[in-house]
Formats: sequence, C-alpha cells, structure tokens
Amino acid sequence: MTTRADGRKILVVGVGGLGRAVVEEALDRGAEVSVLVRDPDKLARSVDVRRLAAVTVGDGTDPATLDRAVAGVDVVVSGNGAHKRMAREIARAVKRNGVQKLIWPAGGTNAFADDGVTPAYKLHEGRFPGARDIYLAHQGCIDAIRQVGVNHVIWAPGRMTARGARSRDIEVKVDRSAGMYVSYEDAAWVIVEAAVTDAWDGHLVSAATQTGG
Repeated sequence: MTTRADGRKILVVGVGGLGRAVVEEALDRGAEVSVLVRDPDKLARSVDVRRLAAVTVGDGTDPATLDRAVAGVDVVVSGNGAHKRMAREIARAVKRNGVQKLIWPAGGTNAFADDGVTPAYKLHEGRFPGARDIYLAHQGCIDAIRQVGVNHVIWAPGRMTARGARSRDIEVKVDRSAGMYVSYEDAAWVIVEAAVTDAWDGHLVSAATQTGG
C-alpha cells in the first residue's frame, strides 16, 4: 500500500540519482517538495523545477543556507552519500528549526545480518574488500545524527542504480539487511513512505529488489 503525502512539505538535499527519484516520487504522491542544490543548471536538466515549491542554492554544510532551506518543512531527505559533516549540520538544522524528521541514506553494510548482531559488512568482506571502509564512513554519519538527537530514519540499502520504474517485488526489512541491490525508484518509494509515516522512525531500513542487479 502506498501512503499519500498530500500537503506534506519535504525538502530534498542533493538531487542526483537518488534525490531525483525521491523528488519525483514525493511529487507524484502529492507532497509539496523543495530542494537544496549546489548547481541550479544541473537541477533544471533533471527535474521540472516548475513543480517545486522552492529551490535553495548553496552548500549543504552551511548552517545559514540550511536554515533558509528547512524553514517551514516537515521532513528533510538527504540524497547525498557518506559525508559526516553534512550529516551533522543537517541534523543540527533539523533540530534548530523544529523539523519533524530527517531521512539519511547510509550503506547496506550498516544494517545487521538476520541474527541481529553481525553488521552486514562482515557478510561481504570476503568478496568485497572495501566493505568495512564503507561501513565506517556511513557509520560516522549515523553516529553524528544520533548524537544531535533528532527523529530520524536511516535508509540503508546496498548498491543503487536507475531501473526506469518501480518494481513489484521490493522487500523491506527493518534493522536488517535485505540484500545488496535496489533501484533508485524502489529506494524512493521506501524513503517517501518513511517521510509520510512513523512506522520506521528511529530505525535503519533496508530494501532489495530481487529481480534487479
């Protein structure tokens, strides 16, 4: 079931592959969407800016820029990768401005295996030597957000690529690794669902598309 987002005000920080998919999903559900980007020309090539409530141009680590961008929004969604300073500054802006929730993307390595004890990166170290480094980079962002003390959902998928459409076989797990592939379109569905419900607040959410890859 897809939850409507009518009237919900969502700010997307960074509109690359994931951010663009989140913008489209949120708009399709009836949300009021604004964005914070560095390059407005790049934004105009990927998103119909006429559909956006607002566009803030600037640095996602700058407190003044963030305060302008988050003013009046309900939920902030980051479309960026592992960037500890950005995670900390966005979380601080969320707290200062009374935003309801922050959704931050981390790696699928940061969820747990099915035993609920083993970090998922340990399942992949043998065939993917960089798994621990990715885990540590993303964990720094997660720790920074938790230290600020804001309501949050950590989106923890594996590798993401565009597929062109949402699939029907998406598997969602809470605090567990669902797998190491999900499309941007399926990721956006999970993120916007997290933005407009409280079902996953305070958790790491993972998802995988069984037919993807």
